[in-house]
Amino acid sequence: MIKTSNHLGTITISKKYLVKQVTLLTESCFGVAGLKGVELSQQGNAVSIRLNVITTGEVNLPAVAGAISHKVAYVLVNKLGVNVSKIDIFTDDIMD
Repeated sequence: MIKTSNHLGTITISKKYLVKQVTLLTESCFGVAGLKGVELSQQGNAVSIRLNVITTGEVNLPAVAGAISHKVAYVLVNKLGVNVSKIDIFTDDIMD
């Protein structure tokens, strides 16, 4: 469980919900063909994320990783109020 507080009180978000959100956000990024795994761990008041992705062929891997990292961090921080300490992205396979 991830807990975040604001002026209205404390909000508790389940790890399962966060994993689902990260999965949907990652799979919606251009160049992502699939996802092999999502690991999420809490470090203090922030989360650390490890993604194992499958990309489509003929894409710029650093650009895809940057897009994933930006989108996931933006939504978690600005929409869910969850701090992100780091996002590690590993390309496990490239689809032809």
